[in-house]
Amino acid sequence: MPHIPKEICAYCKGVKRLCGEKICPILVKQSHLIEGLPRIMKREFQGITPPNIFVGEYNYPVVNFGPLSTYQYSVPIDDPEIWAKKRLDIIEILKIRLGLVYSYSKKKVREAVSLSDELKEAIISLRPVDLDVVLKKEPRVVVRLDADIPPMGASGQLEKVDVVGNPLTSRKIESVLYEDAKAAILARELYNYGLNFYYIQRLLSAGLLGTIARRRFVPTRWSITATDAILGKYFLDRIKYYQPLGAPRLHYHEYLGNKYYLLLIPSNFWAMEMFEIWLPFSVWVRHGNPVVINIHEDYDGKPNKYDGGYFAIRYGVLEYLKNIKRKAAVLAIRIITPRYIAPVGSWQIRESVRIALSKPPILVGEEEKLFQHVMDKEYDNIRLNIKKRSWLLKRLKTPTLAQFLKI
Repeated sequence: MPHIPKEICAYCKGVKRLCGEKICPILVKQSHLIEGLPRIMKREFQGITPPNIFVGEYNYPVVNFGPLSTYQYSVPIDDPEIWAKKRLDIIEILKIRLGLVYSYSKKKVREAVSLSDELKEAIISLRPVDLDVVLKKEPRVVVRLDADIPPMGASGQLEKVDVVGNPLTSRKIESVLYEDAKAAILARELYNYGLNFYYIQRLLSAGLLGTIARRRFVPTRWSITATDAILGKYFLDRIKYYQPLGAPRLHYHEYLGNKYYLLLIPSNFWAMEMFEIWLPFSVWVRHGNPVVINIHEDYDGKPNKYDGGYFAIRYGVLEYLKNIKRKAAVLAIRIITPRYIAPVGSWQIRESVRIALSKPPILVGEEEKLFQHVMDKEYDNIRLNIKKRSWLLKRLKTPTLAQFLKI
């Protein structure tokens, strides 16, 4: 049997199956989290979709597609922005998500163009929509935890669904959805109209964005990172023309056992580096040494590695710089402690970064002092010389061509 490195779980995060197992052994061990939570036993029910949908990636291009809805007349707070602001814990989030039923049917991804009008209206609705749902069998409750997607519980194959409520939308949204344009262009229009990340991501996943002839369902996992990348590029294209930040600043936030340090450094060009540090005995690390994942990108906006967590941090940082109309280089340090007992999705990364940057910085001053502050607080945990390993700190000391020519 080949040797499996101990740190492989932190790179895999239960998704890539790098150990060769069909089901992640670590996630299976988290099944005790559903003990005592309500079980759904109905095959037919009247409920409400928040609204939300889920698209699987298994067996692509034939995928599972369908709404996530309640099995009773109560509206769950299925909104990651609210979860983060209210600091809901993992059990509270599980209660919300396991109160939803995933009613799915198998679809070819190109069938997105033939979705019924009433189901489209339910998906784009700005408020919850009443549904009548009939499943082929009683739903199966198996908790599914994921590094990218919020927890999921009960699911069943769909026999019939009727939209019986009145969806709420606007002419602007409907006009955008009928535009024959690339998904990136439509996503930008919706964002500028005031719609949030999760609404845009849902429409992309449902195959409602893009040139009409090429529209298709996008697996939810892929659509999350794609939305981060699409809107992140839009923000980056704008901040390239802004003036540099006035002074270095350090922002901080902690949520669900994740610590986020964001060091913003004045710079004439955009650049970013992330250190993701999984402490011993955190969810993916079953030994006594931290596991470090390091990703960076230069002014061209192209990361050297593809990672959903990195793109979630990048989104929050770029959105903030776009809003304050400043340019900076950013060193992001995410420290995952053993208090993060189970993955709940990349939303907590994105929202934690946004909350950290919405608050006043914990320190403003010389870059060296801000960096040393982080090391003084965290070195005993991470036991890592970030300064020596950092691509970004070395990059900022390299003169640009303009500086070299003294232009």
